[in-house]
Amino acid sequence: MDLNEARAKMQDAIGHLKGELAQIRTGRANASLVSDIVCDAYDSKMMIKELAQITTPEPAVILISPWDKSIITNIVGGISKSNTGLNAASDGDLIRIVIPPLTSERREQFIKQMHVTLEKYRVQIRQARHETRENLKKQKESGDISEDDELRQEEELQKLHDDFIEAVEAAGRAKEEDLRQV
Repeated sequence: MDLNEARAKMQDAIGHLKGELAQIRTGRANASLVSDIVCDAYDSKMMIKELAQITTPEPAVILISPWDKSIITNIVGGISKSNTGLNAASDGDLIRIVIPPLTSERREQFIKQMHVTLEKYRVQIRQARHETRENLKKQKESGDISEDDELRQEEELQKLHDDFIEAVEAAGRAKEEDLRQV
């Protein structure tokens, strides 16, 4: 594994982290809260984003407008089965979800959940660094690279690692700030 592969793995980890952080609920409506919820439709499991348009016309409201009105009950059922704590109400054409304000206790639970998620991605980034270091040592032992090249690449690798860890921390700080806003 060379530095480009390590960079790609680390970038992938950051992309996944941002997706997971977007799904952690804040006090504001966000389409990502419901977009990946799976529901039964057309004799298969489909995500809501594949079945409907999701909008947030107000800070505390999510509107789901299914392209096929016959599956509204399926979408409402999928939302209630999901473990999000959201309640969906249908008026026949649209599904409306009002986001309740978070209690301070619930905010702290979400912050703890976020810190567990952050640590998971820090570990992935450290693992990519570890694998690359092992590969560099093997290359040096086999004579493919010199000791100077190994040291230079290890320094670059460490800088890359530090940059991506800082990106994880920055994403965590931004999400925590969102969660603490009332």
